[in-house]
Order: sequence, then C-alpha cells, then structure tokens
Amino acid sequence: MQLVFFPSPTPDDTPYTTSPAWAERPLSYQLGDEQGQRGWHDDHWERPLEVPNVAPSYIFEQARARLINFDFLPTELVQFTTRWNTEGRLPQVGDVVFQRTHFLRLGRHLMDVLSATRIAEVIDEPQRFILRYVTTQGHPECGTAYYQIIQEDNRVFFRIHAVSQPALWTTRLVKPIITRPLQIRITKGILDGMATSVLLDLTDEGFNHNV
Repeated sequence: MQLVFFPSPTPDDTPYTTSPAWAERPLSYQLGDEQGQRGWHDDHWERPLEVPNVAPSYIFEQARARLINFDFLPTELVQFTTRWNTEGRLPQVGDVVFQRTHFLRLGRHLMDVLSATRIAEVIDEPQRFILRYVTTQGHPECGTAYYQIIQEDNRVFFRIHAVSQPALWTTRLVKPIITRPLQIRITKGILDGMATSVLLDLTDEGFNHNV
C-alpha cells in the first residue's frame, strides 16, 4: 500500500501495471487461508442486469465487455487500471489490476491509497464470464474476489463473491468505522455501475436487437 497526498485529479496509472514494484509483488492470499480462522468476511452480492425488450444474450455480451474494460466503476471512489486493457488484449492469469482508492476527500481528493491485485483465474464461456483476482502484499485487504457475469434461465446476473479481511494493522484498527463501510460502499457502487452502464448501453437510440 502506498499513500499519495493531494493527488492529481487525472492520474496516469498505466506504468504501474508493468512496474516490477507492483507486478512482481507476492500474493497475500491463497485459496483456503480463511478456513478455521475468525475475522474473515464471506460476501455474496448479486444484481440482475435487465434491459426491457433486449435479448439476454445481448445483455450478457455487453456486461462481459464492460467487465473486461473495467469501465463500470464508481470513479469518485476507486479507479482500476488493468494490464490487459493497457496492452489491448483479453485478460489472462497473472495480469496486474492496479487500484487507486480515493480515501479522503474535501471538495477534491486529499489522499489516495495505491495497491494492486493480480488475476488468478479467467473463465470465458458462452454464458459465463468470470474474473477472479487475489490481493498482493501491501494491499489494505487480504483475500480474493470473483466478478461474474452469468446468463441462466433467460436472465443475466452480475455476481460478486469476495473473501476478505483487513491485512494491515491500520485497516484492522479502523475496520468498523472506515474499512468495512468503505468496502461495502465500493461494492454497491460497482453493482450499481454495471447495471446502469449496461442499461444505458442497450437503450441507446441506435440499438435495435430486440427479443
């Protein structure tokens, strides 16, 4: 984790996705680390993605594209920069996801928290697209998260499954009043952002792929 005070309102975080200081950081979580331990959160979130008179297959493809591009996020809270997007390709295991969390704000951003995760799993199937990332050492949280676009029973869902706990003494100390509320706020913003983005994408005047 790195703190940046009075950050630029338009930072270019692209270099961080390939910088050895971030790209080669060891992972701070392995599957099963939470077994038999207290203090871990096992969160399951779901948001249906619905667009009137649009076939589920089109909704799925648009949501998949949004997830690949990572352009559905509440940018007033957090910004992600992904290695695959900077290189113009699809995500693959090992890719860095650089995270800039706007931690303090008073009119403008006063402090950003910089951290990184890495992609640990990619599933790309006709009705299922999943990206799983894992935190690296120094991240405020320790754990893993699955971002899932699922088409089932003629409906499309955006699901997030996250296993996490605060990783640093500072984030553990302020967990009840800052860390956990901010984590929930960002997650809800991500869910809302995906649903709103897909709805706007597919209700554009020029879109006519109706059911």
